[in-house]
This record gives sequence, structure tokens and C-alpha cells, in this order.
Amino acid sequence: MPSAAPPSGDPRPLRAVTWNIRAAIGPGEPFPPAWWRHVRRDRLERIAAILAALEPDVVMLQEVTIMNVDGHVRDQPADLARLTGLHATYGAVHAFPLVEPETGRSIGSARWGNAILSRQPLADRFVTGLPRAADEDLVEPADADHPLAGVRYADAEPGHREARCAVGGRLTTADHEEIAVVTTHLTYIGRAQRAAQAAAVAKIAGGSALRSTGPVIVAGDFNAQLDAPEVAPLADAFDDAFATAGVARDDPRRRTSGSASIDHLLTRGLTVVACRVAGEAGDASDHLPVVADLGIGSAPAG
Repeated sequence: MPSAAPPSGDPRPLRAVTWNIRAAIGPGEPFPPAWWRHVRRDRLERIAAILAALEPDVVMLQEVTIMNVDGHVRDQPADLARLTGLHATYGAVHAFPLVEPETGRSIGSARWGNAILSRQPLADRFVTGLPRAADEDLVEPADADHPLAGVRYADAEPGHREARCAVGGRLTTADHEEIAVVTTHLTYIGRAQRAAQAAAVAKIAGGSALRSTGPVIVAGDFNAQLDAPEVAPLADAFDDAFATAGVARDDPRRRTSGSASIDHLLTRGLTVVACRVAGEAGDASDHLPVVADLGIGSAPAG
């Protein structure tokens, strides 16, 4: 992967990581029924150890849960903060019951959201819900080549309109620079819904929620490649860390989930020193982390 060490005497680059950790369930398709039975503490500890070995300054995580199962509370943001020694910021905009499929018995509830781990606590933290499709909206147009073409969201699975959010705040670096940080996880179903969410995140990261025109990192699982039309509001407004490091959009070195390149780290006002997929994470999740080393200052995004 293209990289370059900073000139002698320059400040250490800021290391940013984005990773969909799949709630410490691990890889495998399809998503398992009674998924809460598959959440493993040893896997979460492994995820934390991988993160610690990367020595990040800020980590943006997706599919992070806080849940209670038969009275047992599992707080993944708090556990990851404890295991890594970093400070946690967490956001979710919905909660749902956990229902045993065999009996229909409700045995607890869960939140499913995004987290940021950082060396210093974030200032001006926020959580913002993203647009959701209406009942009468079509998952995909009637003439689309898609199994849900012409299907209304009212007639689709409830998870197809799972509430999504952006989580963020201001990070102060060791050199007393302030960087706005935003993470998100866009919907996996419905391109129009994903387009509305991408536009909302671009507006948030562009300064409307952060009241900032300074350096920005916006990262997460977009559930689409950067050349997909629905994520253009983000791809056009910010610098792609991979591309800045010389890795083209169709380069297989960008693959983060099987053959898909759907996890992205975008910047504004920052120099990309290096960017790579951390293949050493192996099967800790069904995604691999993206790791970027960043310095203050860059050409304008475009």
C-alpha cells in the first residue's frame, strides 16, 4: 500500500480507523436468528486487542450494541473503552425487543448503533438520526433489477427501515488541533433511502452540526462503493483517503467485506500519509478495518 513517512521533526500523524465490528458476532451469512446468542465476549476482547495493536488516535465503529439478555447487560462501548484505554462516544436512535424465535418470549432489548473511541474525550458530541423511507416509498423502482423492485416499505421487512444515525464530535490532537469526526452506517437496502442518508451525513459533516469549516474525518460503512450514485454527496464533498494514497476505487486492496469495498474514510483539510485495509483483523468481524494516517493540511476537497 502506498505510504510515506513524515519528514523528520514533523508531528506524528493522527491515526484513524473505521470498522464495522458486527457486534462481536463474527462472520457468516446470513445474519443469524437470535443473533444475541452469538455475541461473544472473547471475540469482543479480540476486537479490542486488534484495535490496541493498531495504536489509533480515533476509531469509528459500526454495529455496536448495548443490550440486556435475561437480565445480563452487555455494554460494548463501555467494554471497548475499558479494554483499549480509550474514551467512548456512542449513539443509537432506536431500541428493539429481543424475542426468542422458538417461543416468542421477549427476553430483553437491544440498541444497535455507532461508536467513536478516542484518546481524548470528544467535545460537542452529538447523535443525529438519518432519514427513513415512508410506508408508501418503494424499496427499489418497479423497473429495477432487484428482488424488492416495486415493493413498498410498508410491505417489506421492518429491518429494511432500521433507524440509522450519525455520531460525532470534536477531537483535540496532541498538537492542540481540532478535528471534527463523524461516523455513520448507511442503510443496506434501498438506494433512494441510502441517497437521502448520504446527503444528510454530508450536510452534518460539512459543518451544519459541527459549526466547523476546519479539518473533518467522516467514515463508516456506506453499504456502497464510492462510485455509486447514491453516495455522491459524500464522495464529491470530501477527499477519499484511499484515492489520495494512490489506491484507485476499483483496486482490490480496498475490499473490506468479501469482494465489496463499502467501508470508507473521507477527509477534509487533512493530508493522507497512508491508508490501508488491516487484513490482520482476519475473521474478527465480517468486515475489515480501514486504517489511515493523517496530517493537518491538504488541498481543498473536490
